[in-house]
Amino acid sequence: MASCGILILMIVASLCAFVQGHYSHVSCQVVENKWCTVQRLRITARTDVRGLVFPDDRYEKIRIGQYYDFVNTDSTIVIFSGELFYRMRRVRYLQMNGVHMVGLDVPDTVIELDVSDNWLSRVYIDPEKSYTLRKLIMRNNLLTSITSFKYLNMLEELDVSENMLHTVNFDVFSFMPYIRLINLARNRIFSATAGQGVISLNFLEHANLAENMLTKLDLFN
Repeated sequence: MASCGILILMIVASLCAFVQGHYSHVSCQVVENKWCTVQRLRITARTDVRGLVFPDDRYEKIRIGQYYDFVNTDSTIVIFSGELFYRMRRVRYLQMNGVHMVGLDVPDTVIELDVSDNWLSRVYIDPEKSYTLRKLIMRNNLLTSITSFKYLNMLEELDVSENMLHTVNFDVFSFMPYIRLINLARNRIFSATAGQGVISLNFLEHANLAENMLTKLDLFN
């Protein structure tokens, strides 16, 4: 009986060790103004993110990247997938700047998303989902199209300046009834069209197309 008891304890201990080893807790290195700053996070295309546990039970605001002058605190998130966002699904404000990101599945329950200063060329927006995103900052990336952004119906602010856009069909913004600010500056836009007719954006306050290659613009009513 004693040997059986020892065997059971060994099995339980092994299972506990396996469970602890299976999960990796992501902690906040700095907490400031209700922002949880995560540093030294490495996620490549081969990383199994199912074991990651983010501190989303207390923080609605998470930022990942180099936000402080600490040594060796850079982060890498090559692909921000829907599976990864599921690990932090309570987050409503998310910043991931300078993390070498090339692919992004836009999270559907985030209110503000900032992915500036990356290498983004692939952005996936699911037409079957209802997005709550109101502010999207994608400054300084490698985007060549924003056609799929029409599914972001709640968007109020969009910054895609300093990208690789060549043409823009402003009909995409007609699907965003609350859009107020559009920043398309410092791209390579030589053609901006209004689709089938003149676009009417009732809430638009400012549209910036500076430092592009446009010679004519006649879009808004």
